[in-house]
Amino acid sequence: MPATHSLDSTGKGVLAYFLAALGFTWAVHFSIIVFSVPFSMDISTPGMKLYLLGLAGPLFAAVAVSAREAGADGVKHLLSKALKWRFPLRWYLAAILLLPAINLANILIFHDRVPDRFAWFSVTPVLIVGQIWVVVAEEFGWRGFALPRLQSIFGSLGATLVLAPIWAIWHLPMFFVPGSPQYSENVPASLAAYAFVLICLSIMLTVLYNRSNGSVLACMLFHAFLNIAAFTIRVPSEIDISRYVIFGVAVLAITLLDRPLFGRPGVGVPRK
Repeated sequence: MPATHSLDSTGKGVLAYFLAALGFTWAVHFSIIVFSVPFSMDISTPGMKLYLLGLAGPLFAAVAVSAREAGADGVKHLLSKALKWRFPLRWYLAAILLLPAINLANILIFHDRVPDRFAWFSVTPVLIVGQIWVVVAEEFGWRGFALPRLQSIFGSLGATLVLAPIWAIWHLPMFFVPGSPQYSENVPASLAAYAFVLICLSIMLTVLYNRSNGSVLACMLFHAFLNIAAFTIRVPSEIDISRYVIFGVAVLAITLLDRPLFGRPGVGVPRK
């Protein structure tokens, strides 16, 4: 596993982080529902502006708890993880190309069932710029702050299985907001399916984080291109096999996770 910086092995810091991240985001996102704020994916709508503000929960929590734990040095250490760019090229390629390739494969395999050629593809500058905010707001928290602390307690796979469901629950308010990507009339079933996909993606993100020696940049790239692919390569639902492929990739990715998979480093199977 990558080197850590005075991690709190009791878990109090990461618990405080989760409470702050969920509290901040839920307060903002649930206000869209409570106050019936108009929402659409158009950046100009009040609901979308509140949505983007609420995404700052993980960043706010990570900075706040880091400052409480280690002052300015703690915050600098957290933010410096986005500057770790020296890691093998293969992990850059994995971060940027893996998820778009999976989505594009649906189109190429089932091209005869796509209604109009290229009708499935749409990209805008606003989408790309928006993803910069999304990954900055989220990844300093989920992977930069929480993941290394959880790995020091639960091991690499154990930490991922703790983090991913919380990441899914963090999105809960948007399952009740019509027009949002998560909206559903059957929230329990949709949330369970969503959590399953996030667990698979989180396994890949843990591999990226560890193999890039703790680079949040690697995780930001993966997260950004995951979302861009989801919004630009519009796969018709009847031919979408992405989640099955993602599950298969996640199963294979477990072999690349640092040991121990469960338990504190140094206990049981030695780390790589």
